[in-house]
Amino acid sequence: MSYLQDSHQGADEQCTKLTNGTRAHNRANSVVTVLTAIAPKLPIVLVENERVTKVVSDISTSVIGPVFRAKNFPENVSRGMLDLLRELTEISPSNKLLKKDIYDAFNDAKFFHTPLPILTEAWIPILAQWIQSDKERIPELLARLTAPTTAGIMFGVGAASTRQEADRKTQLTLKRIALLILASPEDSFTLNIPQILEKIVELVSATPASSPSSITRADITVLLRAIILKTSPVHLSTFWPVVNGELTSALSSLLPGATSKEHYNNAGIIQACKLLDELVVLNPDDFQLMEWLFVTDTIDAVYKPSTPPSILSLTDEINEILSISSSALPAPIGTRGEPDADEPRRRLFLDPLVEALEEEEGAAVLEMTRGELIDRLVRPFLGDLAMNAFEARYKGGEADWQCVWKSVVKDAGSSEY
Repeated sequence: MSYLQDSHQGADEQCTKLTNGTRAHNRANSVVTVLTAIAPKLPIVLVENERVTKVVSDISTSVIGPVFRAKNFPENVSRGMLDLLRELTEISPSNKLLKKDIYDAFNDAKFFHTPLPILTEAWIPILAQWIQSDKERIPELLARLTAPTTAGIMFGVGAASTRQEADRKTQLTLKRIALLILASPEDSFTLNIPQILEKIVELVSATPASSPSSITRADITVLLRAIILKTSPVHLSTFWPVVNGELTSALSSLLPGATSKEHYNNAGIIQACKLLDELVVLNPDDFQLMEWLFVTDTIDAVYKPSTPPSILSLTDEINEILSISSSALPAPIGTRGEPDADEPRRRLFLDPLVEALEEEEGAAVLEMTRGELIDRLVRPFLGDLAMNAFEARYKGGEADWQCVWKSVVKDAGSSEY
């Protein structure tokens, strides 16, 4: 009898704790909602800038800061909290405490576990405001990137952990730079292009044994995708040799016996294909001059000639070689999405294939064996890319810029790549 009473008492206490926790959570949400509604009117109510700054600082100290520094960040950050932060940064963009809150959250490795809808709809506008009022963030992040080295790490105790730590820091830094570029207006960082290019050239020289290693290639490619998307073609001329070399190296690594095979893991291969996909959709001016090297851009893309041409595009050549050595696994049934009848759009081709594998078949593309990844995803993509690009282009539609932007933001803000 005593045992039953103790059990009931324990259950009652647990229910009381849960109820109190729920009430506290609801009260916190109510406070945030009220503050969000009041924030835009603070300059009218308080009149003086000093008083506005004081209130904004108090809200930062009492409401926003503790949430961002909690152990369960970013799961505890609601959309309402970020709406409040955005309102406060609009009325007090130079507030040091708000800047520190954003800086601490953005530099927390857990930031990349933020759900995609909250990242795109709430965090990106906040980062856009933050970077406009603090132009030194990109140079600061670039300074964290170090050139690959093999000195002192190839052998000895702790070599693997040292390399992994260098890889992790480099990957997170590259992601942060990409997100800031994606959040900013076009051509916001043209002055930083020489420094960014210098760091990219250093990092693409990495090998599996260097520190950081070639595992960072996927994140380098995501950064290239962000730069190409948010920079006018006139400012991209210095990037094309790097893009050309990286695409050629990545695609060639798919061939049997390729010497660069170990330099590209699944993430690196997928990101290289996404870079090519993005270039075909956006079709920037300078890329048009070398597109034929990678993708057939004539009617041969749709109607294959009876006699093979003397010069094949790289994707066609690799696709033919891979088809011969293929294990003939079924390809995913992906769709590019039905374009609007009145306004056709050029859309990405690879993302729907990845989604078909992950959502419809429950496959994890990053965990596939190399052979399965090539058969199920890469070969179907390379084989049909030219035909899809040709048909989409000659329908006269514009590039679906927003779709490309969302794809790059998803990869830059994800903890997987």
